[in-house]
Amino acid sequence: MSAFSATSSPGRAATAVLYEDADTLAFLDITAVTPGHTLVIPKRHAADLWEISPDDAAAVMRTVHRLAARIRDVLNPDGLTLFQANRAAGWQDVFHLHVHLVPRATGDHLHRPWKADPVPLATLEPIRTLLALP
Repeated sequence: MSAFSATSSPGRAATAVLYEDADTLAFLDITAVTPGHTLVIPKRHAADLWEISPDDAAAVMRTVHRLAARIRDVLNPDGLTLFQANRAAGWQDVFHLHVHLVPRATGDHLHRPWKADPVPLATLEPIRTLLALP
């Protein structure tokens, strides 16, 4: 594997590949928000989490896990944020499933996009009833 590998699709830019196997590709994000910001994608197209097969989803997570360890061991970040968005309303802007691994430093410029407040269990009960797996 070369440091920069052109993808096979016409019009695609070269990528800074970190890892590749039969099912996944991991590469540095060209719009990195922190040094080491990495993307992991499945090789078989799936627009989002609702379209990916369970086997491809597992392969992506294995690669995410492997790259997270590498980021920890080499870059020694204070933490790591994983991010995966689905559809436009979920903030997805590239419609091929991808997982962001963002190395974090205490006090860096990134912030949570929402404020979480405790919700009473009684408020959660109706949705829990709907979502609970049989």
